[in-house]
Amino acid sequence: MSAPLIAPHLSVRLLLRLFIIGLSCLFFSAPAFSQSGTAMPNGLNLETVLRRHFAAIGDMDKVQARRVKLRIIGMAPFDIPTTVEARRPALLRRDVMLQGQVQVTAYDGKDAWKIDPFLPSGKRAIDLPAEELPALLEESYFDGILVAAQKQGFPMRYAGEENLDGRRVHVVKLTVPTTGESTIYLDAMNYLEIKRLQKRQIMGRSTELEVWSSDYRQQDGLTLPFRFEIAPKGASQRMSMVVDALENNPVIAVARFQRAAQP
Repeated sequence: MSAPLIAPHLSVRLLLRLFIIGLSCLFFSAPAFSQSGTAMPNGLNLETVLRRHFAAIGDMDKVQARRVKLRIIGMAPFDIPTTVEARRPALLRRDVMLQGQVQVTAYDGKDAWKIDPFLPSGKRAIDLPAEELPALLEESYFDGILVAAQKQGFPMRYAGEENLDGRRVHVVKLTVPTTGESTIYLDAMNYLEIKRLQKRQIMGRSTELEVWSSDYRQQDGLTLPFRFEIAPKGASQRMSMVVDALENNPVIAVARFQRAAQP
């Protein structure tokens, strides 16, 4: 899929809103879950499904920081290199390289800010627009939205089994108050995530987005996806994110996430 980048500032904004949604699929931890819920006809409940899912991924508690280098494919006639850095509990920074410029979006746990060379503010750090804040906060959940839902008491339930493109899947539904509904499909054989369906506000319109996870690899004792495909529900073409390098526990200074002092 190839689309001309006619208006960089508009295209990048849309791209990043789609992009943010996929990032939260990358990482999860495996705490003990307390809610058992009602067992379905298959004998499973939320607690059992999540426990098996986290066991399939591995112990993320030992990961205190991460750095991911990836390429976004399909939003422009060229790949878009991107680096995402994160530290516990909720520090996040995303650098997007586009047409020789770097667009920075960051959150230090309190302050959300950005540097967007395609806006009149240029290379000056500004407050993150209110419409972009909910998605960034969701992305900052270090262990992903399933863990955040359990810790913060977001509505979450096991919805049973379904058939997804010929594969049996377990379905988990949850709602994040700031961003909305998500449906997560876990492979019934290995309990790894295959697909996520999310309702999001994009450019002022409610949109259902599909995020497909694949190319799972073993690294540092963890099993993580290295490819994501994102598109509005039912679309024939998808934007892709391909992970080129993933580093667990790199040394990242807190200052990387903090807004630089203005001259």
